[in-house]
Amino acid sequence: MKLRLATRGSTLAWGQSGHVAAALRALGHEVELVKITTHGDVTTAPLASLGGAGVFVGAVRAAVLSGEADLAVHSFKDLPTAPAPDLALAAVPVREDPADALCTADGRGLAALAPGARVGTGSPRRAAQLLALRPDLHTVDLRGNVETRLARAGADLDAVLLAAAGLTRIGLAERISERLDPQEFLPAPAQGALAVECRADAAEVIAAIAPLDHLATRLAATAERAVLSGLQAGCAAPVGAHAAITDGVLQLDARVISVDGRHRINASWSTNDLTMAGAEALGAQVTGALLSGGAAAIVDLAATKPKPLTGRRLLVPLRSPSGLIDTLRTAGAEVTTADFTRQETLPLAALEAVLADHFDWLAVTSQATAVALAAQPLARLRPAGAKVAAVGAATARALSEIGLVPDLVAAPGGGAALVAAIGAGSGVVVLPGAAEPSSEPAHGLAANGWIVRPVGVYETIENELGPDVVEAWGAADAVIITAGSVARAAARLGLPGAPAIAIGASAAEAARDAGLDVIAVAATPDLSGLVDAVLGALG
Repeated sequence: MKLRLATRGSTLAWGQSGHVAAALRALGHEVELVKITTHGDVTTAPLASLGGAGVFVGAVRAAVLSGEADLAVHSFKDLPTAPAPDLALAAVPVREDPADALCTADGRGLAALAPGARVGTGSPRRAAQLLALRPDLHTVDLRGNVETRLARAGADLDAVLLAAAGLTRIGLAERISERLDPQEFLPAPAQGALAVECRADAAEVIAAIAPLDHLATRLAATAERAVLSGLQAGCAAPVGAHAAITDGVLQLDARVISVDGRHRINASWSTNDLTMAGAEALGAQVTGALLSGGAAAIVDLAATKPKPLTGRRLLVPLRSPSGLIDTLRTAGAEVTTADFTRQETLPLAALEAVLADHFDWLAVTSQATAVALAAQPLARLRPAGAKVAAVGAATARALSEIGLVPDLVAAPGGGAALVAAIGAGSGVVVLPGAAEPSSEPAHGLAANGWIVRPVGVYETIENELGPDVVEAWGAADAVIITAGSVARAAARLGLPGAPAIAIGASAAEAARDAGLDVIAVAATPDLSGLVDAVLGALG
């Protein structure tokens, strides 16, 4: 069976997904990793800080529900405890090491750290337990991906605390200086376990994934997560839990600890009912013991991490990468939207003339182009021997809706992504698009040996903007420039020179020409790149 596995692009997510993909291939399935661009793949802030555990997985889950992918792999600890409608937890594979790991540049363990040493961690649970063991240490909030965090050990920090499982899965287990015993230094609920999800109605996919399920891991993770759910704990509450099966008995230990490490409530129970109901009941027993012991009195169980864009005001074009506006609001920003531009289809005589000649590829870079092509007969758009390429899943879906299913779907990333996907060759590429297109794809394709025939099929019209937009522009901490037309609209209206964050180099150049102060440029012209740029400039 051919399976499309959705994954984020971070090293850790890719490693986890690759582990599951390898297991499925060993079962005889063909597996394709589908990179999903999410606002989680940022280097300046962890996704949990954008609004809780569920933010990590939202875009990847959406890809499965939309049919863009068949399944997804998550760190089980990052999944919200509430069930997801229309999704099935098809497998919980064998758990990796659930322990936390201390990493230092010189291999020193916790006891060898000097008094007053600085230890980085983004987890209130880790920080609280660390202070309980070594109240003389200083904990420092740590953000970024695994590689970024590790690099700080020996630089501005004496040590960092990370999950042993993550380091192991990306081949960095040798960086562990000391493994902290998970029965003493309790991990996050379900730490080290993976969760494989698919659509609840995808019976064939569920059957294909099912052999990966490891009952002992599923039961342990279920019991641990039942504690988190029962406490109704937020993502910043210092709660640890660890469960394991020994000699037919499921043992669960859990702890709530004050943020300064001085007070703790522990609870331990066991059961020989090795069913899902038994694991959930065990978690409920432990939850009751923690609450009756005074857990709510020593910490704010509902505590969540502060959102990095709280108090920031942003002006964002309505025509932005899908999910951008919701993501910025989730991160705490006050977002005002404006419809700066609209697209209007051009007379199609020029396109018809180009299509009348032989061509090898029809390359479509945007949904607006797909809309403009809808009036053309399919036989003309894809004559015998010709292929169709699309940039990004959204463009591919727009083409499929008009009956033009792409032969090639390039990753999001504009013209550069298209050039990389088509590669070198000879022949003719028809490149429909805006009346004033970016030169990047045409130049790149030509450099790869293709004859390129660009043709305008739509034009971007600048809308008249009301006084509310002008007021919002003047009050904004930054304006998101998603296209040169947005910057030109600002210049034509004489809007004030608000700080600007641009989706790419050409948009940044247009913004500067319009008199705007460009404070950040996205590294990639997509949702992930833009959010990374906003967090880096304003977070």
